[in-house]
Amino acid sequence: MRAIQLSLILLTCGLISLLLACTEATPRAPTDAEVLQAEALRPAKPQLAAKYERSCLGCHGIRGAAPLTGFAPAWVPRLTKGPEVLLAHARDGFNGMPAKGLCSDCTDDDLRDLIQFMSLSQ
Repeated sequence: MRAIQLSLILLTCGLISLLLACTEATPRAPTDAEVLQAEALRPAKPQLAAKYERSCLGCHGIRGAAPLTGFAPAWVPRLTKGPEVLLAHARDGFNGMPAKGLCSDCTDDDLRDLIQFMSLSQ
């Protein structure tokens, strides 16, 4: 009887662990100050800054569905997927993200640099 109880406890713990692993924690919402900071941030390289302003800022510089530039709680879960997954999502589109973020002249290197800038993982 004790072995059955122990088995049921272990099975229950295993199922709970699986359920918790499948749920993605929602990051906290950015504060007004963090949104203002994101609106002001620009890449140091002028060519990259121009591409950022033209293609990224409209979604990543405001409070919305896209991860806010410089807002770590939104970027950490994405960064854990690895740089190649993030590049593929940026290049090919993912969920609400259009392919290349509508930056038709962005190369893979540009996209990598923009991801690095926006996630502030420099």
